[in-house]
Amino acid sequence: MTSSERPTRYRHIVFDLDDTLLDTSRLLIPVASREALEKMISEGLGADLPQALNAWSELTRSPDRRPDHNRRRQDIFTQLADRFGASDAARVARLGSEAFYNRKVESHITLFPGAREMIDSLRKKYSLHLVTAGNSTTQKDKIEILNLGPLFESLSTVDSARGQTKGLAFMQIAKNGGGRANQYLSVGNRIDIDILEAKQIGWDTCWVKYGEHASLLPLQASEQPDYTVDNVVEIVDKCQL
Repeated sequence: MTSSERPTRYRHIVFDLDDTLLDTSRLLIPVASREALEKMISEGLGADLPQALNAWSELTRSPDRRPDHNRRRQDIFTQLADRFGASDAARVARLGSEAFYNRKVESHITLFPGAREMIDSLRKKYSLHLVTAGNSTTQKDKIEILNLGPLFESLSTVDSARGQTKGLAFMQIAKNGGGRANQYLSVGNRIDIDILEAKQIGWDTCWVKYGEHASLLPLQASEQPDYTVDNVVEIVDKCQL
């Protein structure tokens, strides 16, 4: 049976952007993290740049097994400010977070090899949606630079700093799309967001185990993905699309 003849129950596929379709860990994070750390140091962080970079690497690579699911990047800036000390740790952490998220996106970014061709093929058979988390302006800049608008039926940006969640965006997609929950597939690299918040509303999930969050392991059944791939283009075969 060829891939075009495979039966599938899915009608909607919902993609994450960063480290799922876009290699954010390689293309964007090294520059953004350096700029954030330089800002924190200039504002009173008690470390030099090499020390701060080493700590950043340690904190982002270490598996986080805490049961409270409070595993958002903002914690890193707080941990750095607490570790190295600062006259106003909360302020330094906030400025570091703002420098990381609120920045101009490099114009040379591209999707993972084969990702655009895969999306273009899938959109002929499925309703495709993009739900991306981060600063709204920054995420919209990425979408525009990558010219993703024509490829997706809907585009959603979620700003967690403002209390927004992917779960709410997922529910809106389901409300608009109708059908059964198991006709939706969420594809993303975050166990604690793309997988957990999709499974909470009954969707199937595929974990793209790539990037700095690949070390976050499932802590309970609601974080266990239905499928796991190393690269997003593998979902066609793995999920029988």
